[in-house]
Amino acid sequence: MKKDIRRLFFKYTIPGVVGMMVTSLYVVVDGIFIGKAVGSDGLAAVNMVEAVIAFSFALNIMIATGSATIVAIKMGEKKLHEASKIFSFFVLTLILVAGGVSFFILTFPEQTAIFLGATGTLKNMVIEYMTMIMYFNIFFMGTYFLEIFVRTNGRPTYSMSALIIGGVLNIILDYIFIIQFDYGLKGAALATGISQTVATLILIVDFFRSDSQLKFVKPDFSFSLLLRGIFNGSSEFVSELSLGFIIFIFNLIIMREIGKIGVSAFSIINYVNTVVFALLLGVSQGIQPIISYSLGANERYVIRGILALAMKTVFIIGSIAFTSMFIFSEDIIRTFSTNDELLVFTSKAAKIYCFAYFLNGINMVMAAYFTAIENAKLSAFISALRGIIFVFIGVTVFPMIWGVEGIWFTMPVAEVLTTIIGYRFIKKCKILKLYSL
Repeated sequence: MKKDIRRLFFKYTIPGVVGMMVTSLYVVVDGIFIGKAVGSDGLAAVNMVEAVIAFSFALNIMIATGSATIVAIKMGEKKLHEASKIFSFFVLTLILVAGGVSFFILTFPEQTAIFLGATGTLKNMVIEYMTMIMYFNIFFMGTYFLEIFVRTNGRPTYSMSALIIGGVLNIILDYIFIIQFDYGLKGAALATGISQTVATLILIVDFFRSDSQLKFVKPDFSFSLLLRGIFNGSSEFVSELSLGFIIFIFNLIIMREIGKIGVSAFSIINYVNTVVFALLLGVSQGIQPIISYSLGANERYVIRGILALAMKTVFIIGSIAFTSMFIFSEDIIRTFSTNDELLVFTSKAAKIYCFAYFLNGINMVMAAYFTAIENAKLSAFISALRGIIFVFIGVTVFPMIWGVEGIWFTMPVAEVLTTIIGYRFIKKCKILKLYSL
Protein backbone atom coordinates (compact mmCIF):
# COMPACT_ATOMS: atom_id res chain seq x y z
CA MET A 1 0.00 0.00 0.00
CA LYS A 2 1.36 3.40 -0.99
CA LYS A 3 2.02 5.99 1.69
CA ASP A 4 0.07 9.24 1.96
CA ILE A 5 2.89 11.59 0.93
CA ARG A 6 1.16 14.81 1.89
CA ARG A 7 0.32 13.51 5.36
CA LEU A 8 3.89 12.24 5.82
CA PHE A 9 5.28 15.59 4.70
CA PHE A 10 3.22 17.61 7.14
CA LYS A 11 3.81 15.14 9.98
CA TYR A 12 7.53 15.88 9.88
CA THR A 13 7.72 19.44 8.56
CA ILE A 14 5.05 21.11 10.71
CA PRO A 15 6.70 20.16 14.03
CA GLY A 16 10.06 21.09 12.52
CA VAL A 17 8.80 24.47 11.33
CA VAL A 18 7.04 25.22 14.63
CA GLY A 19 10.08 24.15 16.64
CA MET A 20 12.48 26.23 14.57
CA MET A 21 10.08 29.17 14.65
CA VAL A 22 9.99 29.10 18.44
CA THR A 23 13.78 28.92 18.51
CA SER A 24 14.07 31.86 16.13
CA LEU A 25 11.48 33.90 18.00
CA TYR A 26 13.38 33.77 21.25
CA VAL A 27 16.51 34.85 19.37
CA VAL A 28 14.47 37.78 18.05
CA VAL A 29 13.11 38.52 21.52
CA ASP A 30 16.73 38.62 22.70
CA GLY A 31 17.33 41.26 20.04
CA ILE A 32 14.29 43.30 21.05
CA PHE A 33 15.28 43.31 24.72
CA ILE A 34 18.91 44.10 23.88
CA GLY A 35 17.92 46.86 21.46
CA LYS A 36 15.66 48.50 24.02
CA ALA A 37 17.79 48.00 27.15
CA VAL A 38 21.37 48.11 25.83
CA GLY A 39 21.03 50.05 22.57
CA SER A 40 22.43 49.83 19.06
CA ASP A 41 25.93 49.01 20.32
CA GLY A 42 24.52 45.92 22.00
CA LEU A 43 22.91 44.83 18.74
CA ALA A 44 26.21 45.36 16.91
CA ALA A 45 28.14 43.34 19.53
CA VAL A 46 25.73 40.41 19.36
CA ASN A 47 25.90 40.46 15.57
CA MET A 48 29.69 40.15 15.72
CA VAL A 49 29.46 37.16 18.07
CA GLU A 50 27.06 35.51 15.63
CA ALA A 51 30.06 34.65 13.45
CA VAL A 52 31.47 32.50 16.28
CA ILE A 53 28.09 30.97 17.05
CA ALA A 54 27.64 30.16 13.36
CA PHE A 55 30.99 28.35 13.30
CA SER A 56 30.09 26.31 16.37
CA PHE A 57 26.66 25.53 14.92
CA ALA A 58 28.26 24.60 11.59
CA LEU A 59 30.23 21.84 13.30
CA ASN A 60 27.05 20.81 15.10
CA ILE A 61 24.85 20.62 12.02
CA MET A 62 27.57 18.74 10.11
CA ILE A 63 27.73 16.02 12.78
CA ALA A 64 23.95 15.95 13.32
CA THR A 65 22.71 15.81 9.73
CA GLY A 66 25.59 13.68 8.49
CA SER A 67 25.06 11.01 11.13
CA ALA A 68 21.24 11.25 11.02
CA THR A 69 21.33 10.38 7.33
CA ILE A 70 23.27 7.17 8.06
CA VAL A 71 21.02 6.30 11.00
CA ALA A 72 17.80 6.91 9.04
CA ILE A 73 18.98 4.66 6.20
CA LYS A 74 19.81 1.90 8.69
CA MET A 75 16.37 2.30 10.26
CA GLY A 76 14.80 2.03 6.81
CA GLU A 77 16.70 -1.24 6.40
CA LYS A 78 15.30 -2.36 9.83
CA LYS A 79 18.80 -2.53 11.39
CA LEU A 80 17.82 -0.78 14.62
CA HIS A 81 20.67 -1.93 16.90
CA GLU A 82 23.25 -0.87 14.35
CA ALA A 83 21.45 2.49 14.05
CA SER A 84 21.62 2.93 17.85
CA LYS A 85 25.37 2.22 17.88
CA ILE A 86 25.95 4.85 15.20
CA PHE A 87 23.75 7.33 17.07
CA SER A 88 25.64 6.77 20.35
CA PHE A 89 29.00 7.14 18.62
CA PHE A 90 28.09 10.55 17.24
CA VAL A 91 26.70 11.72 20.58
CA LEU A 92 30.18 11.24 22.04
CA THR A 93 31.69 12.97 19.01
CA LEU A 94 29.45 15.99 19.55
CA ILE A 95 30.42 16.27 23.23
CA LEU A 96 34.12 16.33 22.35
CA VAL A 97 33.68 18.89 19.58
CA ALA A 98 31.51 21.22 21.71
CA GLY A 99 33.98 21.05 24.58
CA GLY A 100 36.88 21.83 22.25
CA VAL A 101 35.21 24.92 20.80
CA SER A 102 34.31 26.23 24.27
CA PHE A 103 37.83 25.64 25.58
CA PHE A 104 39.42 27.55 22.71
CA ILE A 105 37.09 30.59 22.90
CA LEU A 106 37.28 30.81 26.69
CA THR A 107 41.08 30.60 26.53
CA PHE A 108 41.43 33.33 23.88
CA PRO A 109 38.39 35.65 24.27
CA GLU A 110 40.18 38.94 23.60
CA GLN A 111 42.02 37.64 20.55
CA THR A 112 38.75 36.26 19.19
CA ALA A 113 36.95 39.58 19.70
CA ILE A 114 39.72 41.46 17.87
CA PHE A 115 39.61 38.93 15.02
CA LEU A 116 35.86 39.59 14.70
CA GLY A 117 36.61 43.27 14.13
CA ALA A 118 35.54 44.58 17.54
CA THR A 119 37.31 47.62 18.97
CA GLY A 120 36.87 49.92 21.96
CA THR A 121 33.65 49.48 23.92
CA LEU A 122 32.34 47.02 21.34
CA LYS A 123 35.22 44.67 22.13
CA ASN A 124 34.29 44.53 25.81
CA MET A 125 30.65 43.89 24.96
CA VAL A 126 31.58 41.14 22.51
CA ILE A 127 33.75 39.41 25.13
CA GLU A 128 31.01 39.68 27.77
CA TYR A 129 28.35 38.08 25.57
CA MET A 130 30.61 35.53 23.87
CA THR A 131 32.17 34.06 27.02
CA MET A 132 28.82 33.50 28.73
CA ILE A 133 27.46 31.80 25.60
CA MET A 134 30.46 29.45 25.48
CA TYR A 135 29.83 28.15 29.00
CA PHE A 136 26.60 26.66 27.64
CA ASN A 137 27.92 25.62 24.23
CA ILE A 138 27.40 21.88 24.80
CA PHE A 139 23.70 22.53 25.35
CA PHE A 140 23.42 24.87 22.34
CA MET A 141 24.82 22.09 20.19
CA GLY A 142 23.02 19.34 22.08
CA THR A 143 19.55 20.80 21.55
CA TYR A 144 19.79 20.89 17.77
CA PHE A 145 21.59 17.54 17.55
CA LEU A 146 19.07 15.68 19.69
CA GLU A 147 16.10 17.46 18.10
CA ILE A 148 17.09 16.00 14.72
CA PHE A 149 17.41 12.50 16.17
CA VAL A 150 14.13 12.68 18.06
CA ARG A 151 12.48 13.40 14.70
CA THR A 152 14.43 10.57 13.10
CA ASN A 153 13.22 8.44 16.00
CA GLY A 154 9.67 9.04 14.76
CA ARG A 155 8.70 11.63 17.40
CA PRO A 156 8.60 15.02 15.61
CA THR A 157 5.87 16.38 17.92
CA TYR A 158 7.94 15.64 21.03
CA SER A 159 10.95 17.45 19.58
CA MET A 160 8.72 20.43 18.81
CA SER A 161 7.42 20.45 22.40
CA ALA A 162 10.95 20.52 23.81
CA LEU A 163 11.85 23.52 21.66
CA ILE A 164 8.65 25.34 22.61
CA ILE A 165 9.34 24.86 26.32
CA GLY A 166 12.90 26.10 25.87
CA GLY A 167 11.70 29.08 23.83
CA VAL A 168 9.05 30.20 26.32
CA LEU A 169 11.54 29.84 29.19
CA ASN A 170 14.08 31.93 27.27
CA ILE A 171 11.62 34.79 26.82
CA ILE A 172 10.70 34.75 30.52
CA LEU A 173 14.35 34.71 31.59
CA ASP A 174 15.17 37.49 29.10
CA TYR A 175 12.68 39.73 30.87
CA ILE A 176 14.01 38.78 34.32
CA PHE A 177 17.74 39.06 33.57
CA ILE A 178 17.77 41.97 31.09
CA ILE A 179 14.92 44.17 32.31
CA GLN A 180 14.46 43.33 35.99
CA PHE A 181 18.06 42.54 37.00
CA ASP A 182 19.71 44.82 34.39
CA TYR A 183 22.34 42.20 33.50
CA GLY A 184 22.58 43.49 29.90
CA LEU A 185 24.28 41.26 27.33
CA LYS A 186 25.39 38.80 29.99
CA GLY A 187 21.75 38.40 31.02
CA ALA A 188 20.68 37.69 27.44
CA ALA A 189 23.36 35.02 27.09
CA LEU A 190 22.51 33.51 30.48
CA ALA A 191 18.79 33.33 29.62
CA THR A 192 19.52 31.57 26.34
CA GLY A 193 22.01 29.19 27.96
CA ILE A 194 19.62 28.06 30.71
CA SER A 195 16.74 27.56 28.26
CA GLN A 196 18.93 25.48 25.94
CA THR A 197 20.04 23.35 28.88
CA VAL A 198 16.42 22.60 29.80
CA ALA A 199 15.51 21.78 26.17
CA THR A 200 18.48 19.41 25.87
CA LEU A 201 17.53 17.52 29.02
CA ILE A 202 13.94 17.12 27.80
CA LEU A 203 15.14 15.72 24.47
CA ILE A 204 17.52 13.24 26.14
CA VAL A 205 14.61 11.68 28.03
CA ASP A 206 13.00 10.51 24.78
CA PHE A 207 15.75 7.96 24.12
CA PHE A 208 15.11 6.20 27.43
CA ARG A 209 11.54 5.21 26.47
CA SER A 210 11.06 1.44 26.37
CA ASP A 211 9.64 1.65 22.83
CA SER A 212 12.30 4.03 21.48
CA GLN A 213 13.82 2.78 18.23
CA LEU A 214 17.08 4.58 19.04
CA LYS A 215 18.78 4.02 22.37
CA PHE A 216 22.05 4.89 24.06
CA VAL A 217 24.24 1.80 23.66
CA LYS A 218 27.94 1.02 23.71
CA PRO A 219 29.25 2.36 20.38
CA ASP A 220 31.93 0.96 18.13
CA PHE A 221 34.63 3.55 17.59
CA SER A 222 35.20 3.81 13.86
CA PHE A 223 37.31 6.40 12.08
CA SER A 224 35.74 5.47 8.73
CA LEU A 225 32.25 5.99 10.20
CA LEU A 226 33.32 9.39 11.54
CA LEU A 227 34.60 10.40 8.11
CA ARG A 228 31.40 9.16 6.47
CA GLY A 229 29.28 11.24 8.85
CA ILE A 230 31.44 14.32 8.36
CA PHE A 231 31.35 13.88 4.60
CA ASN A 232 27.56 13.47 4.58
CA GLY A 233 27.14 16.60 6.68
CA SER A 234 29.74 18.65 4.84
CA SER A 235 27.07 20.54 2.91
CA GLU A 236 25.30 21.67 6.08
CA PHE A 237 28.70 22.57 7.52
CA VAL A 238 29.47 24.70 4.48
CA SER A 239 25.98 26.19 4.56
CA GLU A 240 26.14 27.19 8.21
CA LEU A 241 29.79 28.22 7.97
CA SER A 242 28.83 30.41 5.05
CA LEU A 243 26.34 32.16 7.32
CA GLY A 244 29.19 32.94 9.68
CA PHE A 245 31.30 34.01 6.70
CA ILE A 246 28.53 36.29 5.46
CA ILE A 247 28.19 37.93 8.87
CA PHE A 248 31.95 38.22 9.26
CA ILE A 249 32.72 39.66 5.81
CA PHE A 250 29.68 41.94 5.82
CA ASN A 251 30.60 43.28 9.26
CA LEU A 252 34.17 44.05 8.21
CA ILE A 253 33.12 45.82 5.01
CA ILE A 254 30.18 47.63 6.60
CA MET A 255 32.33 48.75 9.53
CA ARG A 256 34.89 50.11 7.08
CA GLU A 257 32.47 51.74 4.64
CA ILE A 258 29.61 52.85 6.92
CA GLY A 259 30.50 52.43 10.60
CA LYS A 260 28.60 51.18 13.65
CA ILE A 261 25.19 52.23 12.35
CA GLY A 262 25.69 49.93 9.36
CA VAL A 263 26.58 46.98 11.60
CA SER A 264 23.53 47.72 13.77
CA ALA A 265 21.35 47.77 10.64
CA PHE A 266 22.77 44.47 9.48
CA SER A 267 22.13 43.05 12.96
CA ILE A 268 18.42 43.93 12.70
CA ILE A 269 18.22 42.40 9.21
CA ASN A 270 19.81 39.25 10.60
CA TYR A 271 17.18 39.03 13.33
CA VAL A 272 14.50 39.06 10.62
CA ASN A 273 16.53 36.51 8.65
CA THR A 274 16.52 34.28 11.72
CA VAL A 275 12.73 34.00 11.57
CA VAL A 276 12.59 33.47 7.80
CA PHE A 277 15.42 30.93 7.80
CA ALA A 278 13.81 29.06 10.69
CA LEU A 279 10.69 28.46 8.60
CA LEU A 280 12.73 27.35 5.62
CA LEU A 281 15.11 25.24 7.70
CA GLY A 282 12.16 23.56 9.40
CA VAL A 283 10.97 22.36 6.00
CA SER A 284 14.37 21.40 4.59
CA GLN A 285 15.46 19.55 7.75
CA GLY A 286 12.01 17.99 8.15
CA ILE A 287 12.20 16.20 4.81
CA GLN A 288 15.67 14.73 5.35
CA PRO A 289 14.74 11.74 7.56
CA ILE A 290 11.82 10.93 5.24
CA ILE A 291 14.04 10.92 2.15
CA SER A 292 16.86 8.95 3.81
CA TYR A 293 14.45 6.37 5.24
CA SER A 294 12.67 6.07 1.88
CA LEU A 295 16.02 5.59 0.13
CA GLY A 296 16.84 2.72 2.50
CA ALA A 297 13.36 1.25 1.97
CA ASN A 298 13.60 1.77 -1.83
CA GLU A 299 10.43 3.93 -1.91
CA ARG A 300 11.44 6.38 -4.60
CA TYR A 301 7.94 7.62 -5.30
CA VAL A 302 7.95 9.00 -1.73
CA ILE A 303 11.20 10.86 -2.37
CA ARG A 304 9.86 12.47 -5.53
CA GLY A 305 6.60 13.53 -3.91
CA ILE A 306 8.23 14.90 -0.76
CA LEU A 307 10.74 16.97 -2.71
CA ALA A 308 8.02 18.47 -4.93
CA LEU A 309 5.93 19.46 -1.89
CA ALA A 310 8.98 20.94 -0.16
CA MET A 311 9.87 23.09 -3.17
CA LYS A 312 6.35 24.51 -3.42
CA THR A 313 6.14 25.13 0.33
CA VAL A 314 9.42 27.04 0.70
CA PHE A 315 8.65 29.20 -2.34
CA ILE A 316 5.33 30.22 -0.81
CA ILE A 317 7.02 30.97 2.52
CA GLY A 318 9.72 33.01 0.77
CA SER A 319 7.15 35.02 -1.17
CA ILE A 320 5.21 35.86 1.98
CA ALA A 321 8.45 36.82 3.78
CA PHE A 322 9.49 39.11 0.94
CA THR A 323 6.10 40.82 0.77
CA SER A 324 6.00 41.36 4.54
CA MET A 325 9.51 42.80 4.71
CA PHE A 326 9.11 45.00 1.65
CA ILE A 327 5.80 46.53 2.75
CA PHE A 328 6.17 46.59 6.52
CA SER A 329 9.93 47.07 6.88
CA GLU A 330 9.71 50.21 9.04
CA ASP A 331 7.18 48.66 11.41
CA ILE A 332 9.32 45.54 11.79
CA ILE A 333 12.53 47.50 12.34
CA ARG A 334 10.88 49.80 14.88
CA THR A 335 10.41 46.85 17.24
CA PHE A 336 14.19 46.71 17.64
CA SER A 337 15.08 50.40 17.76
CA THR A 338 13.44 53.82 17.83
CA ASN A 339 16.55 55.55 16.50
CA ASP A 340 15.26 57.49 13.44
CA GLU A 341 18.56 57.45 11.57
CA LEU A 342 18.92 53.69 12.10
CA LEU A 343 15.29 53.15 11.09
CA VAL A 344 15.65 54.90 7.73
CA PHE A 345 19.00 53.31 6.92
CA THR A 346 17.92 49.76 7.85
CA SER A 347 14.59 50.02 6.02
CA LYS A 348 16.31 50.99 2.79
CA ALA A 349 18.84 48.15 3.10
CA ALA A 350 16.20 45.57 4.03
CA LYS A 351 14.05 46.33 0.98
CA ILE A 352 16.96 45.32 -1.23
CA TYR A 353 18.17 42.38 0.84
CA CYS A 354 14.72 40.74 1.15
CA PHE A 355 14.61 39.83 -2.57
CA ALA A 356 16.81 36.88 -1.52
CA TYR A 357 13.85 35.37 0.37
CA PHE A 358 12.23 34.19 -2.87
CA LEU A 359 14.92 31.59 -3.50
CA ASN A 360 16.55 31.02 -0.08
CA GLY A 361 14.32 28.02 0.58
CA ILE A 362 14.69 26.45 -2.86
CA ASN A 363 18.47 26.32 -2.45
CA MET A 364 18.22 25.04 1.13
CA VAL A 365 15.88 22.22 0.06
CA MET A 366 18.13 21.22 -2.85
CA ALA A 367 21.14 21.03 -0.53
CA ALA A 368 19.12 19.07 2.08
CA TYR A 369 17.94 16.62 -0.58
CA PHE A 370 21.45 15.79 -1.77
CA THR A 371 22.58 15.34 1.84
CA ALA A 372 19.68 12.95 2.48
CA ILE A 373 20.68 10.70 -0.45
CA GLU A 374 24.35 10.83 0.66
CA ASN A 375 25.52 12.96 -2.25
CA ALA A 376 27.51 15.31 -0.05
CA LYS A 377 29.63 16.73 -2.87
CA LEU A 378 26.71 18.31 -4.70
CA SER A 379 25.09 19.41 -1.46
CA ALA A 380 28.27 21.11 -0.28
CA PHE A 381 28.79 22.69 -3.69
CA ILE A 382 25.32 24.26 -3.67
CA SER A 383 25.86 25.57 -0.14
CA ALA A 384 29.28 26.97 -1.02
CA LEU A 385 27.91 28.76 -4.09
CA ARG A 386 25.18 30.64 -2.22
CA GLY A 387 27.09 31.28 0.99
CA ILE A 388 30.74 31.79 0.11
CA ILE A 389 31.70 31.96 -3.57
CA PHE A 390 28.98 34.28 -4.92
CA VAL A 391 28.87 36.26 -1.66
CA PHE A 392 32.59 37.02 -1.76
CA ILE A 393 32.38 38.03 -5.41
CA GLY A 394 29.27 40.15 -4.86
CA VAL A 395 30.39 41.96 -1.71
CA THR A 396 33.68 42.79 -3.43
CA VAL A 397 32.35 43.85 -6.84
CA PHE A 398 28.85 45.29 -6.28
CA PRO A 399 29.93 48.24 -4.06
CA MET A 400 32.13 49.35 -6.94
CA ILE A 401 29.07 49.40 -9.22
CA TRP A 402 26.28 50.65 -6.94
CA GLY A 403 28.22 52.18 -4.07
CA VAL A 404 27.40 51.26 -0.47
CA GLU A 405 23.96 49.96 -1.55
CA GLY A 406 25.75 47.30 -3.61
CA ILE A 407 26.46 45.40 -0.38
CA TRP A 408 22.76 44.63 0.03
CA PHE A 409 22.40 43.31 -3.53
CA THR A 410 24.89 40.52 -2.82
CA MET A 411 22.52 37.95 -1.31
CA PRO A 412 19.67 38.23 -3.87
CA VAL A 413 22.09 37.79 -6.77
CA ALA A 414 23.87 34.88 -5.02
CA GLU A 415 20.57 33.05 -4.50
CA VAL A 416 19.47 33.50 -8.15
CA LEU A 417 22.74 32.18 -9.56
CA THR A 418 22.77 29.23 -7.14
CA THR A 419 19.19 28.24 -8.06
CA ILE A 420 20.05 28.18 -11.77
CA ILE A 421 23.05 25.90 -11.20
CA GLY A 422 21.37 23.72 -8.54
CA TYR A 423 18.32 23.05 -10.73
CA ARG A 424 20.59 21.57 -13.40
CA PHE A 425 21.87 19.00 -10.89
CA ILE A 426 18.34 18.19 -9.69
CA LYS A 427 17.22 17.66 -13.28
CA LYS A 428 19.97 15.09 -13.86
CA CYS A 429 19.30 13.11 -10.65
CA LYS A 430 18.30 9.54 -11.56
CA ILE A 431 16.38 8.96 -8.31
CA LEU A 432 13.98 11.77 -9.11
CA LYS A 433 13.36 11.53 -12.87
CA LEU A 434 12.19 15.12 -12.64
CA TYR A 435 9.59 14.82 -15.41
CA SER A 436 7.44 12.69 -13.09
CA LEU A 437 7.26 15.35 -10.38
